[in-house]
Amino acid sequence: MNRVSIAAIGGAAICFASLAQAADLPYGAEPGNYDYPAAFTWTGFYAGLNVGGGFGSFTDGGQFYFGSNPSGWLIGGTAGYNYQSGNLMVGVEGDFDWANISSNATLTPTLAASGEVQDIATIRARFGYAADRFIVYGTGGYAGGDIRGTLTNLHANAFGDQTFWSNGYAFGGGAEYAITPHIIARAEYLFASLGSNTYFNLSPNITNAGANVNLLRAGLNYKF
Repeated sequence: MNRVSIAAIGGAAICFASLAQAADLPYGAEPGNYDYPAAFTWTGFYAGLNVGGGFGSFTDGGQFYFGSNPSGWLIGGTAGYNYQSGNLMVGVEGDFDWANISSNATLTPTLAASGEVQDIATIRARFGYAADRFIVYGTGGYAGGDIRGTLTNLHANAFGDQTFWSNGYAFGGGAEYAITPHIIARAEYLFASLGSNTYFNLSPNITNAGANVNLLRAGLNYKF
């Protein structure tokens, strides 16, 4: 085999290898310039909406006077910030929900009462474990909300209506999944304990009332 043949065979092999390598590149991409997708991170600010339901009990005498099993709905907004290091995430979150978690009671043949958790707000720390786009977390912190009490004298058409802001705490946990790099779905459980206030002080029978509420929420957040 002469030198010309050897050179021709070598040139053909190099050309074939180059074509095979080019075939593996995305259409229109330059060799060596292919951008691989960046790993997802939970670090950053986010905000979104949530909706759900709540149930629980009134406390400190309120369970007897306002009803034993308040339940209902809630809807509101959420905002917060996460920081991720490795698989661990820490963050802070605040939310506010309008609510109608209520029950009522008939105290006497002429006297009826009702209680309603009208809204709930929380400011909480969050601690989570992330596996790429999925995360589970625990959370806890401050909770507060408006509790409304009404008292009706059925025969005299007398009506009393008082609302107080109640301070307390909340804790719970949940899970999130990043559908896209910016859209995140969430399912969450919180237990909120709201402290008591004195309602209808002119009546000797109705004094203090607070609320313990279990909250089940689903939401969508936008990560900036």
